[in-house]
Amino acid sequence: MRASGGGGGGGAMALPSAGLPRYLLLLAQENLEFRLPEIKSLVSLCGGRFSDQQELRLNSPFWILSMPSEEMARGLMKRTVCAKSIFELWGHGKSAEELYSSLKNYPAEKMAPFLQSNLSYKIKVHTFNKTLTQEEKIQKIDSLEFLPFEGKVNLKKPDHIFWLLEDYGMDPNNIPEQPLDLYFGRWIADGQRDLIESYSVKRRHFIGNTSMDACLAFLMANHGRVKPNDVVFDPFVGTGGLLIASAHFGAYVCGTDIDYNTVHGLGKASRKNQKWRGPDENIRANLRQYGLEKHYLDVLVSDASKAIWRKGVKFDAVITDRKLMHSLKYV
Repeated sequence: MRASGGGGGGGAMALPSAGLPRYLLLLAQENLEFRLPEIKSLVSLCGGRFSDQQELRLNSPFWILSMPSEEMARGLMKRTVCAKSIFELWGHGKSAEELYSSLKNYPAEKMAPFLQSNLSYKIKVHTFNKTLTQEEKIQKIDSLEFLPFEGKVNLKKPDHIFWLLEDYGMDPNNIPEQPLDLYFGRWIADGQRDLIESYSVKRRHFIGNTSMDACLAFLMANHGRVKPNDVVFDPFVGTGGLLIASAHFGAYVCGTDIDYNTVHGLGKASRKNQKWRGPDENIRANLRQYGLEKHYLDVLVSDASKAIWRKGVKFDAVITDRKLMHSLKYV
């Protein structure tokens, strides 16, 4: 059984790097303590593993990971909500000169398949903690003209997109003139940040005063390595936010809660200008809203401090709010 309780990080670790392709991960700057557990869990789910052979700057939006294949990189991005994009890293330096040198030393045979005359491309410039003018961006792109591109530039529908990424540090009150780190790579895939908006609690049919933020719910489902056909249990189910995230990833979901009114969708409404909950405001209706009703098993009224399950009952993952799990120690 796997358990997820919304915990934080552990030490700074990355995949073993010896002989493996390097990838650059661009992360969102929120829920920082959840990012490493999510990435570690998803790499494990994809069949990889982390080791302590390489340090990560845990608060930075740029992480360099070594992975055995582009397929694994794509698999990671099909699940993550903390990462924005991943790139095949072609060059990295502490200065423009170091970056150019790194790019010139990147194996030509690895570049060649993406630079052919029949393939179009474009280059994007991304900066963290500094805004550049369009003219400055164009100058930076022009400085990469030594790269052996043979195809034509296509700004609308290129065959390949390359990114120049610059890191100007973490202090918005002390932005350096020159970037602290520069990266160049081929875009591979984007993460699942759009899930945060499409599953927003603001538009959810049934909510409560403590309904979990959609981003945290998906993070915790990823921490629990939820996968299709798993059976997932939340002992403090509330309005079912964690069940929704787990069902989105293909799991069958169930839960318990001590609050009879919440489980049955009864009582006063949590929404402004609505006095009472409607007859179809319940956890099952929430899953129905997202086309996930077939993954709903059931929800029971129960005190989680007392054993209710017959011996031998097993779940693939138990995912719940860590603060509620912690409170059981005092019951």
